[in-house]
Amino acid sequence: MIIEEKEEKLEELFEKVISFINHLNEAEKNQEKNLIEKILNIKEDNEEIKKELSKITDKDIKGITLSEFHVIECIGKNNMPNSIFISKDLNMTKGGISKINSKLLSKEIIKANKIENNKKEIYYNLTEKGVALFKLHQYLHEKKREKLMKVLDNYKQEEITTILKFLDDLKKIV
Repeated sequence: MIIEEKEEKLEELFEKVISFINHLNEAEKNQEKNLIEKILNIKEDNEEIKKELSKITDKDIKGITLSEFHVIECIGKNNMPNSIFISKDLNMTKGGISKINSKLLSKEIIKANKIENNKKEIYYNLTEKGVALFKLHQYLHEKKREKLMKVLDNYKQEEITTILKFLDDLKKIV
């Protein structure tokens, strides 16, 4: 009887894991669209967020790809990175980063700078628009983190340890 119950629970877990993986795959396909929609739909009483939203237009948001958001995030988190740093940090080709940076420069989201004693190397930083997009992206990450922490608060320490072990094991086979 106990063996049958365990097998039933394992089967139920298997079905839920497969369903969750399929959900993640579907969510990944729609990630860019969902991110843009979430930024466009931010309606918060938070004054800092309202201030950042006022610096950008819907057109600014709708025209940005997920890869461009990743580059914006990398530049926002690091002090004047160059293309080589960005490509290594994001595990993308230098050519890909060059194309993305060109688009972001033309959209006035980033600025290119050269240092006095090194006119060859180009370093990037965010414009006011870029900072606004970076802060909004960070804000959405924080909201997602808060939701996850509320869910995890329902579990005991031992259960969290088991979940972590399960996720590590799952990562090895997925």
